[in-house]
Amino acid sequence: MATDALHHHVADALGRRIVEGTLPVGSAVSLASLEQEFRVSRTVAREAARLLESLGLMVARRRVGLIVADFEHWNVLSPRVIEWRLAGRGRNDQLKTLLDLRIAVEPTAARSAAEQASAEARERLIELASKLRDLGKRGLGQTPEYLRTDVDFHQTMLRASGNEMLAALDQVVEAVLIGRTRLGLSPAVPVAEVIDHHETTAKAIAAQMPEAAELYSRLLVTRVRAEFAL
Repeated sequence: MATDALHHHVADALGRRIVEGTLPVGSAVSLASLEQEFRVSRTVAREAARLLESLGLMVARRRVGLIVADFEHWNVLSPRVIEWRLAGRGRNDQLKTLLDLRIAVEPTAARSAAEQASAEARERLIELASKLRDLGKRGLGQTPEYLRTDVDFHQTMLRASGNEMLAALDQVVEAVLIGRTRLGLSPAVPVAEVIDHHETTAKAIAAQMPEAAELYSRLLVTRVRAEFAL
């Protein structure tokens, strides 16, 4: 296994333990212990530690080693942290907070996209919504193709908003959709209302109707939230 893959493997293992709480806040971890447990070099152990530090999960202290940081320091918008949390026991809480974020963000992005999107982006959203309906009708809601299409739809809308802060959340939305699918939480036959709201949102954006785009996008994400009874 290449060095880069090795340090990601170590970081993934530790990251999951931290978000699960099996490696509690304040716990000390040394590079030597990582070398021994994972049978890796000091370089690999150090790179894994740096990755976890960059995500706010650990902090290095002289003469102590690596310390598990308080939750308030975590980069909770990191796709990697989102993935770890969705795979753990607290996945329902993580889904709830992520869906709340989407409810707060996506309707605003839809409204802005209706005002700012290029003709190409408007056409793309219509195409993607139509493809989602077709794949859904064929019971392919859990397939990689459906997932890619859904991710593309929401990322296109965020980027078409013309707001760089909203566009910067495109990787967060991707992580949510991918995580949900990997956990088997996406139905093979998507809920009809969810498909309908994708199409009405796309059509409102294409027609340059900001109020309608905001409304339908909000209905879309709140309906998704209701699926999980969160």
